[in-house]
Amino acid sequence: MEHDAVVFIELNGQPVPAGKIRITEEGRWSRSEFAYGRRYLARPDAVAIDPVMLPLNEKAFETPPEFPLFNGVRDAAPDAWGRKLIDRYVLRQFGRPAGEAEYLLASQHGTRIGALQFGPTPSGPGRVLDFNLPSARTDLGNLEALQRQVDAVQSEEDLPDQLVNFIAPGSDLGGARPKATVTIDGFPWLVKFGIDHERLPMEAVEAGCLDLAEMCGIDTCERQVVEIACRPALLLKRFDREVADGGELQRVHMISSLTLLGAHESDHGLSGYADIYDALRRYGAPGDHSETIYRRMVLNVLTGNTDDHYRNHAFLHGADGYRPSPVYDITPTLQTSSSRYLFLHLGKAGAGREATLEAAVAGAASLGLQPDQAKAIATEMAEIVGRNWRDVMERRGVGDDAIRLMEGSFAQAGRQLEGGPGCGM
Repeated sequence: MEHDAVVFIELNGQPVPAGKIRITEEGRWSRSEFAYGRRYLARPDAVAIDPVMLPLNEKAFETPPEFPLFNGVRDAAPDAWGRKLIDRYVLRQFGRPAGEAEYLLASQHGTRIGALQFGPTPSGPGRVLDFNLPSARTDLGNLEALQRQVDAVQSEEDLPDQLVNFIAPGSDLGGARPKATVTIDGFPWLVKFGIDHERLPMEAVEAGCLDLAEMCGIDTCERQVVEIACRPALLLKRFDREVADGGELQRVHMISSLTLLGAHESDHGLSGYADIYDALRRYGAPGDHSETIYRRMVLNVLTGNTDDHYRNHAFLHGADGYRPSPVYDITPTLQTSSSRYLFLHLGKAGAGREATLEAAVAGAASLGLQPDQAKAIATEMAEIVGRNWRDVMERRGVGDDAIRLMEGSFAQAGRQLEGGPGCGM
């Protein structure tokens, strides 16, 4: 089966037709073709949908083997949670699971991540399939109803009829945990819902980890923890939206490190932080991004966050290229082993993934840092996290038992590197 759509990208607050995509589904397999429009290529402000797979030229592109979608297009589609919701809706309506094109095109409302939209013709974004997910505006007043839907989905129950209209607000946001977009004072925020019977209150824990990141000089987004249905939920101000000079809300083109590296989602352990740094040197905004990437790598070591996969690193496009987005999805991984291994190598691919301060410092040279500078940054961050993480978690409402469970995850925090200078604090 073939599905054709026009791909729009928002430029200066307006959706602009960039090109056409065709998604072909043959049983379990899918592939895509794409071509930019000549008018789009002639624009002085044209932006590549995907700088690696879809550079700006008149070529007719095809996805490589095993890629159902181009990475830059896939970034606009939902990940695990959104795909689960779309599957539930399609199964309810048509008695079958959803296909790859339906994951991408089923929802055309305004919460889609990044600046891409889709439509049937160049006249504007709109319904492409023979169905469209229901759309509903979500605000703080109806989050308890949405939490009940989350619980129903998690427990594999049938969705109550009155809650079907709440599917759309969470259907096109990446990530595995339950989430939706909520409007606060006219601006979209991401709300991450708590899951019942978890060992850790992950939403409060993530807020604490973002607090620690900010203390370590890492860019974070505005956030708050609220209680919904007697559980903590995390509100994050979306960084893929901005307010224009005239007060209008605008989309910002955003890609993941999967796109920046031209990688496949199954490429576990085949890339490193230095590969992201090198890609930013090619496609990023002018400036030195070495310390920015290095601090994020060290933070994942210090917080025991081994879920640093490709989609948990994002980049926002500006007038001069891509810059790292604020950090997100920083949470400790609970495990019995004392050794932890990140998804990405600490340096170039092949450098090793063991999450230690020594490995981080050893990989710093491939990020363009001098050894003394790398040691000083790692030592300072370790001291900050080691001194503060328990108090930060307590202030976010994390209980004593949960804090004790996380102690192994923060084992690198507070350590002194041999020969590493103190931070003078």
